[in-house]
Amino acid sequence: MRIAVIGVGAVGGALAALLDRAGHEVTAVVRPQTAAELAATGLLLTGARGEHRAQLPVSKTVPEDAELVLLAVRTYATESALRDHAEGIENRPVLLLQNGLAGPDLAAELLGRPDGAGVFAGLALFPATRLSSTAVRLTGLGGLRVGHAHPGEQALAAQIATILNSAIPSVAISNLRGALWSKLLVNHVNALPAITDLSVQAVCRHPLLRGILAQSLTEAVRVGDAQRIRFGGVGVIEPAHVAQIRAGQALQVVTGRLATAFGYVPNPASTLQSLRRGDPTEIDDLDGAVIRAAAEVRMRAPVHEAMVTLVHEVALKGQFFSATAVARRVTAWIASASNDNGLEMPSCGHDRTPGRPARKTPTVGRS
Repeated sequence: MRIAVIGVGAVGGALAALLDRAGHEVTAVVRPQTAAELAATGLLLTGARGEHRAQLPVSKTVPEDAELVLLAVRTYATESALRDHAEGIENRPVLLLQNGLAGPDLAAELLGRPDGAGVFAGLALFPATRLSSTAVRLTGLGGLRVGHAHPGEQALAAQIATILNSAIPSVAISNLRGALWSKLLVNHVNALPAITDLSVQAVCRHPLLRGILAQSLTEAVRVGDAQRIRFGGVGVIEPAHVAQIRAGQALQVVTGRLATAFGYVPNPASTLQSLRRGDPTEIDDLDGAVIRAAAEVRMRAPVHEAMVTLVHEVALKGQFFSATAVARRVTAWIASASNDNGLEMPSCGHDRTPGRPARKTPTVGRS
């Protein structure tokens, strides 16, 4: 199949290389500088699914003969990418590979598809690290879930999943909203590594940090329940894990599930990778999404408010926090939120996610 991949970072790059290895005609739609680098060296995939160097054709726009478009830019670049490539995408099916909750609705709006026709979401459940503009490493196994925004396109979602399954295990799902929320729970592993400069695995086993991660999961499930979300299964997190969290066993989910789900190679998670490169992070669309969802139902999410604030502080000041300092800040934030009147706990004083300040590449210094 002729597939255009917009953005070849960790997720987009891994999929582009895997699809190329599976025999598909893949075009990398990238900026001119990246295009020149890819043309010179190709795209190298290493790690859990073996090694493959993909010599991909590159383009600034979606090729006219593309049959499927994968959009794999970061959440904060989704709107601009959709606007830039809307004409090239035309009426082709587009698979969004972003984190967070807003991608399908945003794509439907900007592509002029108010009913969501031809808009699909791909939930990437494999850990990948972007080593450079031309190299990606898979640090563990995992696959894809493919969901449809339009209620009548489950069969087309299954066809897309079959195509992707030739490169990486992929299945179609029917409950996209619930799956996006469950994937958001998985993405809770991002904030604390970004704040502390530790791997996901180290955070999940740290005596202080694993408890904070468990608190954030509990808070997110309470907000999701208030939003009447029917949490779906995404492999790493299944409805049974959500039931455990509701039952007060979030710590067991952290230590028994999340600690091992990302493989044995230390995984920094994408938010810490962004900070190390001096790039913007997706924290406003991860923990920030829970804050906004909480505000919609007159609740607050103080653990998430603390996570977003601390990630922004690391980005702004260029220094990571010790686990003790994080615990102290989270405890203070929860205490402050519990004293507010008029809103239920876990409760959102922020009516929007904090803005993105200028960023510095963090040092190893601790606050």
